[in-house]
This record gives sequence, C-alpha cells and structure tokens, in this order.
Amino acid sequence: MSNVESMASKANNGTMQTPEDALKDALSSIGKEGSFKEGKKLLILSLDETDGDYAISFIQAGMKMSECLTLCDIAKIVFLEQMNYVNRY
Repeated sequence: MSNVESMASKANNGTMQTPEDALKDALSSIGKEGSFKEGKKLLILSLDETDGDYAISFIQAGMKMSECLTLCDIAKIVFLEQMNYVNRY
C-alpha cells in the first residue's frame, strides 16, 4: 500500500479525479469498507456533457430498478448534508 494520497481524496473533491480513478478506488474498496464491505449491489451513474448535450447512463449490479431509485433519493439527501444545505437533525 502506498503512502501517497491523491489530491482529489485529500480535498474531498471529485472534480479533481478522473472516472478511471474513481472506478479504481471503488474496485479497491470492495470487501474492505463501508457499503463495499459485504455489499453485493452496485449502481454507477454517469453524465456525459459533450457538445453541450447531457447524456445520462447507468450500470447496475444486483439491484432492482426500485432499489436504484431509493438509493438515488438517499444519496441526494447525503449529498445535500455534505454540502451543508440541510441538516438531518
């Protein structure tokens, strides 16, 4: 394991990380921490804004569409909390 930490991780800034780096981080986390520890479900959302158009796509593993929707709803709340727009308590 390396002692080098990426600037994106240090700054908690996803805009400083490439999609490839994010996927590598996700792969290295499987079986180790958080929801990846024993998780068998995964949802990857992507946004392509090439040429000013927005193309949204997703890849899901082990999840029903209703679970994907629920996860997106929960993730929205978590993102808003981390951005200090809402407080859960």
